[in-house]
Amino acid sequence: MLKKLTILASLGAGLLSAWTFDFEAVGAPGTKILNEKWARRSVEGPLAGSASMRIDTRESKETWNPCFAVGGGLLKPDTEYTASFQCRLIETQGDSFVHIIVRPLDVGDASMDVARINLTDSGPAVRTRLRFRTKPADRAWAIQVHTHSRVLAVLDDFRIEEGTGERFVAATPGASPSARPLAVATGCPDFTIELPRPAAKTASVADFGAKASLADNTEAFLAAIAHCASNRVGRLVVPRGVYRFTNNAPIRFEGLSDFEFDGQGSEFIWLKEKNTLMQVARCERVLFRNFFIDWDWDRDPLGSILRVEAVAPDGAYLDAVFPDLARFPKREMRVAILEGLDPATLSVGFENGFNFGFEFYKGRADTPPAKYDWLGDNRVRLYAKDPGQRARFTNEVLSAVKKGPREAGALFRVRHYVYDMVGLHLSDNTNLTLSNVTVYSAPSHAFLSSGEQHHWQFLNTHIIRRPGTKRPLTCSADHHHIAQSLGYFKMIGCEFSLGGDDCLNVHDTSGFASKTGPKTLTTKNMDPGSYRPGDPIELRQDDYSPTGLTATYRARKGEWKGRKGTYELEFDEALPEQKGRGFILFNRRFGSRNILIRDCFFHDNKARGLLLLADHVTVEGCRFFHNEMGAIKIETGYTFDVWSEGYGASNIVIRSNTFQNVNPIGAYPNERQPVIYMSVYLKTDPSSEKTPFPILNTILIERN
Repeated sequence: MLKKLTILASLGAGLLSAWTFDFEAVGAPGTKILNEKWARRSVEGPLAGSASMRIDTRESKETWNPCFAVGGGLLKPDTEYTASFQCRLIETQGDSFVHIIVRPLDVGDASMDVARINLTDSGPAVRTRLRFRTKPADRAWAIQVHTHSRVLAVLDDFRIEEGTGERFVAATPGASPSARPLAVATGCPDFTIELPRPAAKTASVADFGAKASLADNTEAFLAAIAHCASNRVGRLVVPRGVYRFTNNAPIRFEGLSDFEFDGQGSEFIWLKEKNTLMQVARCERVLFRNFFIDWDWDRDPLGSILRVEAVAPDGAYLDAVFPDLARFPKREMRVAILEGLDPATLSVGFENGFNFGFEFYKGRADTPPAKYDWLGDNRVRLYAKDPGQRARFTNEVLSAVKKGPREAGALFRVRHYVYDMVGLHLSDNTNLTLSNVTVYSAPSHAFLSSGEQHHWQFLNTHIIRRPGTKRPLTCSADHHHIAQSLGYFKMIGCEFSLGGDDCLNVHDTSGFASKTGPKTLTTKNMDPGSYRPGDPIELRQDDYSPTGLTATYRARKGEWKGRKGTYELEFDEALPEQKGRGFILFNRRFGSRNILIRDCFFHDNKARGLLLLADHVTVEGCRFFHNEMGAIKIETGYTFDVWSEGYGASNIVIRSNTFQNVNPIGAYPNERQPVIYMSVYLKTDPSSEKTPFPILNTILIERN
């Protein structure tokens, strides 16, 4: 039974296992106003009883504003808790939100946070649930409420209970078996990919001036491709060699049919400033095989191993060395992210590991360039970007350095690139095959698939470290990112490793909008750039339950301004009434489905091995090793501030795979740090709100 506590009551720490804070009065043990300018007890519009805690930071000029805390002095170390509370966001401005964290009251940075959640949705009061486990440190652990920028909100009815919040329900003895038929997943149906018809004519890039000795072969390759397109040449070969490309124009194959590109074991090495390296668009029955894609690391490394040797006493900077480089070749170095390296595998991900973000998006005001000084050819002094990072340098990195320079926490991977230049972009192709293609490195996704692409396959296609090197990074983002498609994708006998994000991320982009007229919706954090007049747009309620309507999209009004753009979308049909905050939009012109992943090896990468937001999927005979955040994630969700991905996931079979040392960082601690994680997120990612609608369903996991 939950023991209720009014704020005037006295309570000895540790005597009770559950408490309720109703804010009928103030000053009780366990509650603390962190800033009286922003937080006060109020009788204006209480959510429970006669008073609530009112948060008003609309006059603040600061980005972060501490407001109040509950549970301080009552929460025990190394203990699991379930908390819930009511919150109503009355007014937000731009990217402002309520920020809930669990950390000790005497810690001013994120180094000891054990849970956090952002509340972004203005409207009716909602109950939010938060599960967390305090660290072993005997500190004044508390649930703290801060705001990001200017917010007016009311919070009340905090309930904190020791334990997971889960309850054991015993099976009824002697119960009869269910008579309902059980839907058993069957996975991906069989399908074939058509190969090109035999070629009558063959050309060579050498006929157009391509040479291994050239500094740039872009013009020669493009001329050869144009010749094949205009003369219906069915096969283009590359004499085996190493070919370099420095022109910013991509090597683009477009509108070809019954065509084969054979690299004959050649290496293609790039060094440029913008645009995709290679593109294949609107082609049918095409085969690309036998070549290697790489970047010129001798002049511009995509990533580096950094060993920290000293930290300033106040955490203002750290001194470090690039141990594998006699001299760092690019003195105008970009530091995008520092990621802790596992000293055993020299790849990202180790228990209690930590990362530091700097210039994630190049050129954007919210991620300014890192500041550093060169102390020698391969030695650098890297400065903390803000007070929170200074505290983490002191609390986390310094303690690791004291243990030894090769301990976990003293070794980092530096990503110098993130989302910059895709290796091979595949869009709107049909019956496309990549065979024996290897990506040693790319300054973004190694492979990006988009548009109405369908029926394509990767055979013995790999993303691996260049042999004979100690490179800590292959691609700087997802290995293969499927942003949208019509599905029918096979991946057989492939190896993906050492990348900057998920090995395979399959999804279709959704969006959120609210009804503003009989036939109009207004978007929230959504770019409908891929919408075309006539597209069938399915409307779901904000919990993913169907409305029963797929409306015909007509046009849009508005302007996209980064993540803050809003559009008015017009439809042919009258729109239904919304039951909640608005509608989730599925563009049914797309639909990633029928995905077969067989006999592949996913290892030593950032984030997950597979991110599956699709229908009719089979994953079998694969090996997963040292995937930083787990092997497989099956999910769908939408947010009001970052991404909205997936139309659901169903009929998935995960069979006869091997999982070894996955999720070494212990991601998703509230879900017991799983190997396979399934979730739906609403409004924020992750979210405490859940849906009873089975948007994820019919999943079979066996013989693993």
